[in-house]
Amino acid sequence: MRRYSNGCLLAVFSVLSLFCIATDTPDYRAGSLEKLEPQPIYSADPQDSWNRIFFLLFTRTVELRLTDDFKGEGPFEPIENVMGNPALKVTSRTLERIESGDRAIDPLYPGFFNARGAESVLEGPRFAELKQALKEACDETTPRPPLHRALMQADAWAAYDILTWSSPTRGTVGDHARELLPLLAQFISKLALTSQEIAALPRNYGAAQQKLNLPDLFNGGGGWMEVEWSPGRLHDSMVGYRRAARVFLKPASDPKRFLAEVNQRVKQNDDPLPGGLSSLKAAALLSELLLIDRNGRVLPSPLTYELQLRTADKDGQGNFKAMVEEYDLSRKSLLSDPTSGGLIRHAADSPAYLPSSGNDFTFASPTIGRKETGPAILGNLGRRCQSCHDETTVNTFQMMQIPGRSSPPLRQLRSNQDEHAAYVADKKMKEMRFKAMHGTN
Repeated sequence: MRRYSNGCLLAVFSVLSLFCIATDTPDYRAGSLEKLEPQPIYSADPQDSWNRIFFLLFTRTVELRLTDDFKGEGPFEPIENVMGNPALKVTSRTLERIESGDRAIDPLYPGFFNARGAESVLEGPRFAELKQALKEACDETTPRPPLHRALMQADAWAAYDILTWSSPTRGTVGDHARELLPLLAQFISKLALTSQEIAALPRNYGAAQQKLNLPDLFNGGGGWMEVEWSPGRLHDSMVGYRRAARVFLKPASDPKRFLAEVNQRVKQNDDPLPGGLSSLKAAALLSELLLIDRNGRVLPSPLTYELQLRTADKDGQGNFKAMVEEYDLSRKSLLSDPTSGGLIRHAADSPAYLPSSGNDFTFASPTIGRKETGPAILGNLGRRCQSCHDETTVNTFQMMQIPGRSSPPLRQLRSNQDEHAAYVADKKMKEMRFKAMHGTN
């Protein structure tokens, strides 16, 4: 009988494991900008204050090394101590990409156990540029459309949370953080929607579902079910409870029968899902935005930010394999054509930065070595996911059980009531930095 322990880190690991072997060599420059300059995200004028804010928070040049997924870019050399990749080889030279940042990531990256991303706007000319752009945006008298305000609020809110970590720092970095935080708080408040406006925002997943042939997750169609074993999820806490990560499964058997069988194994202290992904047809992790309304409440929104989708399949010899896809929100795509859903597909061989740790869900993290920190490593999506998980594991079921202590049953959530997002919103409103932003600390 397999025994489990209720370890904090594993208990919140509700991320779905993803892995797929790429068959084609991708171009590492795919999606890279030609110039480091503001993009027409929120309006046609790149110099619009909102476009400049987005540029300063999200767009930057990333120094990197490539894995041997990019076979024509060698020579390659072994690199030590890269999490999950003990035999990894990377280019001996460094290269660059200009990242627009218009995808499902937080601003001011890299930020995983370092402040380099935040310091990019706290030191040098970008500080004055961001301060001026925020002042202009706060002084605007013509209101922007609700969808524009929702997306910008989510980004400004993330920047506020990230810069709070630099505010206690002595010297220029701390001084500049303390100057920007009140401006960001003012801007976030100005952007707030009514609860009715939030509820009326487009349900972009539905539009993307039709355009991209995505699964019917929310309406109980096709055998999908939203589940929760533990409400605490690392995907929620690592983004500061500004987004909610929802887990959906498509069992190979009848959903009710599947739930009963899983909970019987939980009761017996056995492995809840002994076959892993092979016991399912598919699994999905969907992230949705939370927003602050005009009354200072955190509310779930209808906006899907990211979808990780993994489908169980078999090759020509009947061997199990997992097909992985990821869909990121593009603000520009959604704002220019809301009927598109704004989600951009990334396949297993699409360029993706490798994580620095199992709880690193951030973007373009530097390589953390035994002796020094190095440039980010760019591989593909399949390798990124393989860094943390094997092919069959569904980490929702890796929450550990303590022998002799009863574990909660696996719950099927009511998807149309957004139960998990309500839990995350409540966690955020109890957070000290959220109260400080509203002057209620």
